[in-house]
Amino acid sequence: MFEGSVLFYGGKRYLIMAALAGAALLGSYAYYASDTTPSGGTVGGLIYGAIGLAAILVLLLLGIRKRSYASHLGTVRGWVSAHIYLGLLTLLIIPMHAGFHFGWDVHTLAFVLLAVVVLSGLGGLALYLTVPPMLTKYESGMLPDKIEAELNRIMGEMKPLASGKTGLFQRLYFEEARRAFMTKPQGWRLLFANQKPSSTLKVRAQELNRILPQIPASQHEDFSQFSALVLQRTEMESYLAGQMRLKNALQAWLYVHVPVSIAMLAAVVVHLLVVLYY
Repeated sequence: MFEGSVLFYGGKRYLIMAALAGAALLGSYAYYASDTTPSGGTVGGLIYGAIGLAAILVLLLLGIRKRSYASHLGTVRGWVSAHIYLGLLTLLIIPMHAGFHFGWDVHTLAFVLLAVVVLSGLGGLALYLTVPPMLTKYESGMLPDKIEAELNRIMGEMKPLASGKTGLFQRLYFEEARRAFMTKPQGWRLLFANQKPSSTLKVRAQELNRILPQIPASQHEDFSQFSALVLQRTEMESYLAGQMRLKNALQAWLYVHVPVSIAMLAAVVVHLLVVLYY
């Protein structure tokens, strides 16, 4: 799954650079802490703080680079790869800046928000490594707009079959029409509804089979065609819901990553103002 991904971009270029940088940082911290009590106010602490601030600013540049397709400053994949490893390094640099001492203050809040940003970024990476292949498999069958058109066609075929039939037959059609109107497959609720299409189909088939004896024998042929269309529509709705669930999952992590990134930047600014003021 990871081979050929942004994690190993450029022959593992950024992975190797991050490993070397991490080793160098740990070595320098060991030397720094050997004859100094580490804290953010020491010369060493300030240096680590400056490095950490520079790293955070570079991380924020990715959002700009991703939208600058005409830029010649490297490829988007390269920036994403560097972004990942630099983000992980900040989880080491900032504690080193603080001497690994944290309290209940805005300084710690800034680090906690940074950790949430980095971890949510890793979650987004995991989604982008796993979801697109699954989405491609879904869309190889039929694209969402094609499915919507097919669903509307099926509803159009149901109407004449139910027209002029008994109350129960027509009631089933109106219920199906109402459900089709009310269903919003693209809703965010799909992230938490993971019912298997086969299970849904089985339940609907059982419901229709239980209703069949209540339909007059003269209408059985039309009801059988109607039932087949209901099951076909149910299957396609499940298919569409699966597509939308995957697409929503790709977007959902941004609703954590982006707002927390903004909050983290604000906390860093407050941290700097407090330090400079006092």
